[in-house]
Amino acid sequence: MKTGKTKNYAKMILCVVLAAATVTLSPMECNAMKAELIMEQKSAAKTYLTQEEKLYREVSKAVNEGQKQLDFTFKNPVKDKELFIEKCRQAIYQVRRDYPESFLDNHTDFAYYGDQDGYFRVVYSFQYLNLTEKQKQKLLHEVDSIVQKGKERTKTQVELLCYFQETIRKRVTYDSKAATGTSNDDPTAFHAYGALMEGEAVCQGYAYAFKMLCDKAKIPCWIVTGYYKEPHAWNYVLLDGKYYQVDITWDDAENRSSHSEYFLAGEKYSKDYTIEDHSAPGPLAKSSYFSKDCRQ
Repeated sequence: MKTGKTKNYAKMILCVVLAAATVTLSPMECNAMKAELIMEQKSAAKTYLTQEEKLYREVSKAVNEGQKQLDFTFKNPVKDKELFIEKCRQAIYQVRRDYPESFLDNHTDFAYYGDQDGYFRVVYSFQYLNLTEKQKQKLLHEVDSIVQKGKERTKTQVELLCYFQETIRKRVTYDSKAATGTSNDDPTAFHAYGALMEGEAVCQGYAYAFKMLCDKAKIPCWIVTGYYKEPHAWNYVLLDGKYYQVDITWDDAENRSSHSEYFLAGEKYSKDYTIEDHSAPGPLAKSSYFSKDCRQ
């Protein structure tokens, strides 16, 4: 294991500051949106979009265009304030997980508005990493370069994923200083930029880097957030119709091989993970990809 690594993974993941509202109502259960919406994994025949889906698409469009603000009005007011806030929060969280290439940082404020009929309007103020266009392009070029080299050195999709894991492990040192602070103190450590360009990152940066590589290689990949010992971020990938877990942060800390059962892991290795916000796309495969009983 590299020197300077630590198991003290205190992380501040996906923070959103909420503005004040006008009325206090009791909370209700809320369902998060799924990344599949924008990835067109839903039926092409579906023409009706829920309010949450419309909000997600508008937020993703605004963020990918680099807009600083989005003003969105729900067609049907939401009576419950906490439910409305959760819908608005989930939209920005999911967009951040789906689009690390947007350079959206961990802090996006939103104000919300309502009247006697309920809450109906949200105004987001988006914040991005303080990087120049040249710095952003360098990261995108680096992602292209890693993927191209990986394709030249591997023959299968699985081998390419292993190459990504090995490359990130070699290049990145866990940033224990950033982990004990907040993403305000060292925002790039929470992004692929910190991992691939500066060589230091927390778990979120590892997960962003892996997703950007997978996205470029057209391998379905998700950033999953929740808890493993502490607040944490990791990945899921889709192979042969099955989901597998990837946690390069802990692969790195524990010096795990890309061919161990912890990489492209099945459900046995996820039992101590708690997933938040429905961020995982589906249940994991029964067995790890490299387990002896895995039938490929």
